[in-house]
Amino acid sequence: MSIWPGRRPKLPTYVRTWLAPDERVLTFATTAYGDLVLASPRGLWMADHNSARSGASPDEPAGQLISWESIVTARWAGDVLTVTAAEEAAPQIMKRLPTISLPLPEPADLPRVVRQRVDRSVAASHRRAISPTATVLLVGRRVSGRDGLLWYAVFDRDSDADDPQARELATAMLQAASATMSPSRPDSD
Repeated sequence: MSIWPGRRPKLPTYVRTWLAPDERVLTFATTAYGDLVLASPRGLWMADHNSARSGASPDEPAGQLISWESIVTARWAGDVLTVTAAEEAAPQIMKRLPTISLPLPEPADLPRVVRQRVDRSVAASHRRAISPTATVLLVGRRVSGRDGLLWYAVFDRDSDADDPQARELATAMLQAASATMSPSRPDSD
């Protein structure tokens, strides 16, 4: 912590190894466990203690990026930021990853920035039934530095993403949605 009241502590120098040369830090906070979490124009960065990065140590962990367009949900309740991201299971088909809970006793404006960035990345979002028991979320996302939208489907039940017929229906729905939708505004970081 800073000895000056109201001043934020400085970021550790090792954080620069996480970021691209021109990438800037928007805001940051420290978890109750002492791990650093920061937001940049590319996404949410956090310490990755399981990384095999050469030279990584508990005092200087490698960073793990969750891009804004990969975050399915982000919620702030009490002093905990919960983030659920997704990864590609097949072309344009995403599966949710386990939810990450980040207890932030002094959150600064990290929850607000995360919410704002996730919301800004969503250009279109439609939930559709593909069968009596299966639903899918069709999402068009803005990606920093990329023209157009990134379209993908997230099934409400991850097991449906393993069904070839469900994937085929979701892909057809995505093509129809993307054909009728164009971004409402360009991305501006």
